[in-house]
Amino acid sequence: MNDSFIIAVDLGGTSFRVALADSAATFLNRNAEPTRASDGPRIGMQRIIETIRTTASTVGMEKIKGIAVATAGPIDPGNGVILTPPSLPSWHNVPLKQHLKEAFHIPVWVESDADMAAVGEHRFGAGQGYDRLVYFTVSTGIGGGIIIDGQLLRGSKISAAEIGHIIVDPRGPQCNCGGKGHVEAMASGTAIARMAKERISHGSASSLVELCQNDLSRLTAEMVVAAARKGDNLASEVVHEAGTSLGIAVVSLMHTLDPDIVIIGGGVSNAGDLILQPIREVIADRAMIDFRNRTKVVQSALGDDSGLYGAIAFGLDKLG
Repeated sequence: MNDSFIIAVDLGGTSFRVALADSAATFLNRNAEPTRASDGPRIGMQRIIETIRTTASTVGMEKIKGIAVATAGPIDPGNGVILTPPSLPSWHNVPLKQHLKEAFHIPVWVESDADMAAVGEHRFGAGQGYDRLVYFTVSTGIGGGIIIDGQLLRGSKISAAEIGHIIVDPRGPQCNCGGKGHVEAMASGTAIARMAKERISHGSASSLVELCQNDLSRLTAEMVVAAARKGDNLASEVVHEAGTSLGIAVVSLMHTLDPDIVIIGGGVSNAGDLILQPIREVIADRAMIDFRNRTKVVQSALGDDSGLYGAIAFGLDKLG
């Protein structure tokens, strides 16, 4: 693959990023734009195509051998169709692969962003050297990817590892997908902000009121984590509770898959031990004794770039 290049796209509900890489998976150029999902998929696709052309201009589009997309799921990876992702509410049944192939006439692969993040961490990040891993992306929602014997776990028709929808409390709050008690509804960034708002609204004292300037609609998970770092009791309790819910999901996956390592990524992972320690506590308390000391739980090494690195690795593997 001398003198040949690949484009990776990471499409999320808030923004999309496009990276140009060479055959050694080295980034040569990258751009980011707001997704503006409410504009709809037609306008969104036009903007993605324009950004791909801009990013590829460093070497020339004629040298691009393929485009690998990591997108919010669920998706149909076989046909490259975005199904009904909660973070892209108007992007239903969008044939993303078809649009990009018609625009560029080169190979295109469309995969779940969390699956690609798992591949990225396995190839270049915290999962290097491990044959069996589980990756959680904990941000606005919760997604996941699973590597078994060095290979990405695939579903029969839909991307597998929708681990954000593991039920951790059957009487828990409603999830964006309509179900109840899913870990996404109890441990995502959205859930952390919601839980803090609810407790403040019910009269609990917290420095968060001042931090969001008395406007709870402005309260974010980042604010809650920042307050927890400074010792705010309410914020600390909320983050610990979210970590406990994550821990319950992690234990279920440990018992099911026996992974070597569990990697926590996404924006909430920036809380570090504030979120990792309660996960480890749940493992110590609830995992079967033979599993307790077998699986490592660590923070993502690649951060926001996990999905881009995974898409690049996936595309390069496909190109051979």
